[in-house]
Parts: sequence; structure tokens; C-alpha cells
Amino acid sequence: MKTKSRAGSSFKLLILVFFAFSAGRLFADGFIIPHPPRPGDAVLPLTVKYHHVKVEITSQVAKTSIDQVFINNFDRDIEGTYVFPLPEGASISEFAMWVGDQKIAGEILDAQQARRIYEDIVRRMKDPAILEYIGRNMFRARVFPIPGRGEKRVQLSYTEILKSEKNFVRYRYPLNTEQFSYDPIREVSISVKISSPVAISNIYSSTHKVSVRKEAEGQATVSFEEIKTKPDKDFVLYYSVSPDDVGLSLINGAGSDGNYFMLLVAPRYAAPKEKVVNKNLIFVLDSSGSMSGPKIKQAKEAARFIINHLDENDRFSIIDFDDGVSLFAPELQPAQAGNRTKALKFIDEIQDSGGTNINEALLKALKMTRSGDRPNYVLFLTDGQPTVGITETGEILKNIGGANDARARVFIFGVGNDVNTELLDMISSQNRGTSVYVDINENLEVAISNFYEKMSAPLLSDLVLSWSGIEVHDIYPKTLPDLFKGSQLVVIGKYSGSGPAAVELKGRVGKLEKRFVLENQKFVTEDAYNFLPRLWATRRTGYLLEEIRLHGASPELVEEVKKLGLKYGIVTPYTSFLVTEKERLVMAAAAPEAQDALNAREVSGAGAVKIAAATQAFKSEDLAAQAASQLIRYKDDKTFYLKNGIWVDSAFKDGSLLKEIKCNSDEYFRLIAEKPGLVKYLSIGTKLIVCFEGVNHRIVE
Repeated sequence: MKTKSRAGSSFKLLILVFFAFSAGRLFADGFIIPHPPRPGDAVLPLTVKYHHVKVEITSQVAKTSIDQVFINNFDRDIEGTYVFPLPEGASISEFAMWVGDQKIAGEILDAQQARRIYEDIVRRMKDPAILEYIGRNMFRARVFPIPGRGEKRVQLSYTEILKSEKNFVRYRYPLNTEQFSYDPIREVSISVKISSPVAISNIYSSTHKVSVRKEAEGQATVSFEEIKTKPDKDFVLYYSVSPDDVGLSLINGAGSDGNYFMLLVAPRYAAPKEKVVNKNLIFVLDSSGSMSGPKIKQAKEAARFIINHLDENDRFSIIDFDDGVSLFAPELQPAQAGNRTKALKFIDEIQDSGGTNINEALLKALKMTRSGDRPNYVLFLTDGQPTVGITETGEILKNIGGANDARARVFIFGVGNDVNTELLDMISSQNRGTSVYVDINENLEVAISNFYEKMSAPLLSDLVLSWSGIEVHDIYPKTLPDLFKGSQLVVIGKYSGSGPAAVELKGRVGKLEKRFVLENQKFVTEDAYNFLPRLWATRRTGYLLEEIRLHGASPELVEEVKKLGLKYGIVTPYTSFLVTEKERLVMAAAAPEAQDALNAREVSGAGAVKIAAATQAFKSEDLAAQAASQLIRYKDDKTFYLKNGIWVDSAFKDGSLLKEIKCNSDEYFRLIAEKPGLVKYLSIGTKLIVCFEGVNHRIVE
């Protein structure tokens, strides 16, 4: 076996030989560089079987444990060098790789040593993706043997102290591996357990759609998992702590056209038996002939789920409608055992037949609601359009508005493609609710029961925000929802002024008004929060598309959608048309029928439903609604489009002056040293145009 020092001295030569045969085929954030058995021999790249990450954060000290299995695609045993870029300030606490009964040793290189190696990799593989790691320390170890057609398991743990920024603790894991992976990684998972002596209030990921579970006031688990994936961005998680019943957390960031803020609002952990606000709930179920078959069966199962999960102090009723209306009870009933049993029998007897009398069904439901201590919720399910009784959209909306004296929230479930999306969305938006569209092949029971679990336990209703110290505008959502147990409210907007600022949240718990205040918030721009402009643009786009759908496409609205879409890489019907016509790109956009439906203001059909569902996603799902396309890349606050083989910054204006620099030249690396903030953008590719600090840089091969 070679000595550790000999392996270290030959490191650059090994990189050179490896990249000669397998350029661009590194795998995962920690990767193995295989050594060829003889000079001139080709070595197949390693693949990753799985990549598991477990994180334990205790009082801002994070221990990250990585478990990876690499697969040798070569017919015989090979050796290699394992490389892992360490986050700033991290220290290795464990490295496990065994050969027989001998544990393999490794070494840590400081940022200056690591920088030279990173730059060497960039030069030799002619791929700047590794630039993401410049400025970090590096851990490396010699790996031998990696069995032919076999596996090598690597386990690594490191510890770091997380910084607290403006009441947020921030954790980042280097998962940006898309450029290094030839094939998708079979399985990627991240699990983060947070323990805090102070109650955890808000948890938010700006990069990934995560599952959050709070187990106690100071205990929470966050998880993310994907299969057959190519991760293309680091995993970033924020959390805040607060002793208050409702925790408020505020961050701000700057964009090219103004200042942005995000306010997170979350109730403290509530134990399963802890008291919540009792509610009035009416489930309105369409049993017309078109609901026959699996739909009516699943709808009835969803109704049973809701009845069985009511609190015994709630009040409820059920309305079954087709061309007529049948009531479980003319008045709201206490959700006691006897009434729940009767309700389940009522559900069993529902039969599908007849037309669709939406107007009468909703008026009957709203007549049952009562002003007072309790929030009122109407869950309305239909798979069709109004065909019986009053059928004109304007008249139905007028009737519902006049009947909703108790200010009930109306939640809509539209099933299939035959629903009137304009009517349903107007009903929900004008009555402080939301619309959910369920595909004909989707399990209706699961969709409704999942939604009900989120809104079943209200803790604070009728929310109102007020600000001092700054002027706020263009805030989304426009209408604040109630705050439920286990939920979190994300408010995004723009502001002017420099603070310090204070924000006050008011809401009702029964008859009592509750008040929560976040004071003395100083506004300092942080690069960590440069995702805010794109998040705001996504929400704004959803609002604009809804205005176009429901009220018509004015030139001003369409033009703003185009500008936001092109600047931030948000694919909408309008930006899809514009980019395709000008740049001849094929992008992942709304389906053609959705584009036609929006232009023609269609209210039903597959296209109308897709547009309606996409609009709701833009309004509520943060960055997850943005399209994934091989022709668009996001890098923090910038968007790049692939045009004629060049990645072009969306901020670049055609005809502007350009400063040309050859990729991997001495001037290129001098630029990186002088302007480290440019590095993350240069990692996009070897041919690109990027606007930075007033200069348009053109990188050429």
C-alpha cells in the first residue's frame, strides 16, 4: 500500500489523468476521483447508489453526518481519492472508510491549499462548476481498493457552529451537484433534527420543499427526499425561536427594483390534547349524476374522515346537493358521538343523480353560519358547472356575498375538467378561502382529508397586520388566512424606509383579541436573503394571472407578467410565447390548451383547470411553482437563459458593452480573486454573459 504522503504528492497528476478520460463526471458533494491502473487506461466514472444526510442541531451547534455508497463501473479493482469541500468553520469529527480491519485516514487542507486544487480541477476539466467550493477548506483521503463492479461506502461527520442572523438560525448543506453528475443519483435524503432550549417557532427552506414536524416546543424534525435526481442547488434551512404563543420572524433583502421583506408567522407547538378554537363547519357535497363511480365513493369517504375528526365541541352539518338540496340538519349540530353517528348514516345514504344547483346549496350553507366566537368554514365540493336554478356567475356571486354575514371562509374543491373555474375561484377569493383543483385520476379522499387536517384546528382567526417605521406595499397574500395548529403563514412584500421597524399581528381567539408584536427590527441587507425578490415575483405573478383570468387581460397586466417572467425565469403562458418567439427556445411551460384557455378567457375544460391550478400554486407554493427547464438556470438572485449556446443573464440588455474574458485564463482567475461575489455566477458555465457591479462580463472558451 502506498503511503499517505505519496498519495498526496501525486494528487494533481491523478486529477489530470482522470479528467482526460472522464471530464465532467464527478458525483455528489463528496466525490471520488478514480486513479487509472496504467497510464493511458480509461476509467469509467463512479456512480452514487445513495446519498443520505442526517443533521442534529442542538443550541446552534450542528453535527452533519453523511453516508454515501459509490459504485465502481470498472471490471477490476481501482483506487482513487475522496474529496469533500467543507463549509466555512466546519471541523471533521469522524471519517469512516475501512479496508479489511484498517481504517483509512484523511487530511484537511486549509482554504488556500484547497483553492489551488479547486482551480486546478477547473482548468483541467474545463468545467467551472467546482468554483462553488473556492474559499472552503477541503477534506481528502486515499481510497483503495474499490472492488470491480462493487461498492465503497464512505461516512463523514463534521461539526459547525451556526450563526444567528436577525432572529434566524441558518443551516446550509452543499448539495449543488447537478453539474457533477452524469447520471441521476438514485436516492438523496436529508433529515434535520433541531433541539432548542427556547420554543421553535418558524421553520423555512428557501430552496427545497420540506416536511416539518414539531414534536415539542423545542423539538422539530425537517426532512427532504428525492429519488433518481440531480440536485442543482444547496440545501438551505432557516429556523427561529420565540417564547410567545405566536412567533414572528422578519427578514429583508434588496433587489434591483426595491427592497423586499418576508414575515413568517407560526403558532408555538400545541400538544395533541391542547385546547384550540372551536369552529362551525359545513361540508357541501355535489352528488349530481356526473359524480357517479369512484368520485362519489371517494367524496363520501372524505366526508366520513371529516366527521370522525371533528372535536366534540365543534358544530357541523352536511349538505348533499344535485338539482335539489338535502340537509343533514337545518341547524348546526354539536359534534358529539350521537350526532356523528347520525351524520355517517346520512353520508351512507347519499346517491348520485340529477343536475347541479350550486347557488341554492351554498345559500343553504351560509344560512347556517353564525357570527360570534367561532370561525365559520364551508367546504364545498363539485365536479361540474351550475345547471339548475340560478346559473349566471354574477348573480350567484351577488347572492353568496349578500348571504355571508358571518364572514365564513369558503374552501372550494373542483374535481375534473368540467368545473367553472372562474365561478369557483371568485367564490373562494371573495369569501376569504382558497380553491383546490383535483385531477380526475387523483384520489379525492386523500386530497380532501389532507387539506382538512391542515385547517381542522384554528388557533387564531381574523388576522390583521400593521406596520410602523417603514411603508409596506404589494403584500401577498392579499387576504390573510386563519392560523391553524401546525401551520405557518408566509407574508412577502416590498417596503420603503430604513427602520427600525415594528410589526403587530392581531387576531381573535373566541371573543378575545390577541396581539403579538415584533419590535426594533433593523434592516440590514444580507446576501443570504437574495431569494426574496424571486419569491415576491412568483407571488405577484400568481396575483396578476388571477386578475387576467377573472377580469380580462389588459395590456398593462400582460406586460408586467412578461417582465417578471423574463427577469426571474418564471414560465407563464405569456413569457413562454415571448421567449419562444424571440429566442426560439423550447421551454417547460403551461400546456398549449392552458395558454389558449387564458387568452380566450375559457372558464372550464382542461386548459382552464390547468391555468387555475397553476395560479393557485404561484400564489401559495413559494418557489416550488417555478418551472424546471434545461434552458433556465437560477443562481441566487439571478436568472440565466441558454441562448445560442451561451448562458445569458436576464439583466443583460442587447447591444450593451461587454468585457470579454477567456475561461480558465490567468485573467479569469484574477477576476475571481478580485471579485469573490462573482464566483457563484461564473459556475454556471464556460460560455456566459453576467452583469456584475455595473460591468457586463462575457466569458468565452
